[in-house]
Amino acid sequence: MRILVTSLKGGVGKTTTAIHLAAFLQLRGPTLLVDADPAEGALVWARQGAGLPFEVASPEGARPKRFEHVVIDTAGHPKGKTLREYADKADLVVVPTSPGMLSLVSLEQFAKELRGLPLKALVTLVPPFPSLDALRTLGYLKAHKIPHFKNVIHRLAAYEKAVLAGTVVHNVPDPRAQRAWEEYVMVGREILKR
Repeated sequence: MRILVTSLKGGVGKTTTAIHLAAFLQLRGPTLLVDADPAEGALVWARQGAGLPFEVASPEGARPKRFEHVVIDTAGHPKGKTLREYADKADLVVVPTSPGMLSLVSLEQFAKELRGLPLKALVTLVPPFPSLDALRTLGYLKAHKIPHFKNVIHRLAAYEKAVLAGTVVHNVPDPRAQRAWEEYVMVGREILKR
């Protein structure tokens, strides 16, 4: 499976999503994460220490033919030609989006650019209960006929701890770390069902 993780808007959990989808897919077969973001967030994460259960490489160093699954983390605001080059080869284009009108308008614009591709929005950075942001955002996506995951990703401190430790979220000492991982497992299961 080849998954492109991209977004028109920065700061929506794109690299976190790429890392955790790669970790989920690694449970099913050898997985490569290609860090095509000039900020090199995934490469920095991988160098932090504890280690990731899959290979992370730059586009120049990637050897995708050796892997069963490939996840590509693009730059925020990817350029049309580069985006199309990656997206045309993808089985699925995952577009993380945070709740809030600016993010949703940006997502609508991006979805139009990617029309015809297998796009699915993933609602990320959801505030904790009692916030109704997740329900409102999912309702908006449904009303605007934007394909999306049923499951959402909550904003949790465990993710920042995972970055600092250079590992996947379920490996960090945090009471919500397992919950954080389970949210990505649920998204991964949705991907496998498509």
